Amino acid sequence: MVLPEMVRDLQLNYTLVGVITGVSHVSTLLSVPIAGFLTSRYGGLRLLVGIQLLGSILLGSLYFSQGFISLFIINFLIRAWPVMTWIPLVSIAVEHIDFKWRGTMLAAVSSSACFFVFVDGQISSYFLEHFNWRIMWLAVAIICLISSLISWISLKLIGCWQVVTYHSNEKKKQSYIAVLAWLKSRSGIVINILFLITGLTYVAFQNYLAAYLRDELGLGLDLTAVIWTVMGISGVFGGLVIGLVTDRFGVRTSMIFVFSLSFLAALILCFPVSPFYCIVMAVLFGVAQAAVYGLGPTYISKTLPGELAANAFTFSSLVLSIGVLLGNFLGGWSNSLTGTFWWLYVIEGVLFALGALLSLLLVSEKQVVT
Repeated sequence: MVLPEMVRDLQLNYTLVGVITGVSHVSTLLSVPIAGFLTSRYGGLRLLVGIQLLGSILLGSLYFSQGFISLFIINFLIRAWPVMTWIPLVSIAVEHIDFKWRGTMLAAVSSSACFFVFVDGQISSYFLEHFNWRIMWLAVAIICLISSLISWISLKLIGCWQVVTYHSNEKKKQSYIAVLAWLKSRSGIVINILFLITGLTYVAFQNYLAAYLRDELGLGLDLTAVIWTVMGISGVFGGLVIGLVTDRFGVRTSMIFVFSLSFLAALILCFPVSPFYCIVMAVLFGVAQAAVYGLGPTYISKTLPGELAANAFTFSSLVLSIGVLLGNFLGGWSNSLTGTFWWLYVIEGVLFALGALLSLLLVSEKQVVT
């Protein structure tokens, strides 16, 4: 929302912006093992609050950004924030959430991002209209700072601030051996393939969607904006509903359903579309992409105990991150090669169908944990 103003005021161009956003993906990959280590060492809740406090400082520092180098450094560090937030969720679910509610909790976390994208848009538009982008980043930093302090005080009051210590170094070594054994099991292999498919498809699907709709299908900017709004609203409510379904009927059922919705969304884009079918596509994909990121960690938290779940999710998150990098690169490359994004959505449709079929091979969490 504020990028054009920042580019103009900092005397940048979009080539430099591409360098900043592209290289910063390295930070995402580097953050995965660090987040896993910090979760095991200090506990998921402490990392969650601590990284939000650090994030508020980084956001505030954007107020003082003067050019390419400072913006590059700040953005590189900020890129670690989502990973540092995501990795602890499995250990938090295992330590603090009842087994029967973990799917709902993680789906709510996943789908809430859709709502806050809308909130971000409102904040950005307000500050651009009445102030400027520097004041906006400073205001958002203060909001994050207050939120982290409230979280810290609240967790201390309910007695959840203490670190959950799992085992000695010998037990930790045994935990890593157990993770390797899990990776060789049917469930470990299948769930990590599903993480890879998720990374390859969902981010690229949305990243190139506006260009495909407007440049190739000839849809207007207004309709594209409506599609984005519909995706966000459907994701907020649909993701939470799927979380409840997950806790009632199991992760495997929800995985099949979510990948099937995604397949139908991709299938619609492979044929000439009317505005009505574009809205249908937005609803299908909005629900699916809001829920899918909560299903993998839910499955791991329900089939593995304690530190083993945290370590396994760290590895799976790395697989997901690699998938995202490859998906974005191959999506852009496919357009350069063929001159169209049509083949991207065909291939993604095939991968979605494969994800639904592979979900059938997952061992039900009810057979693992009683």
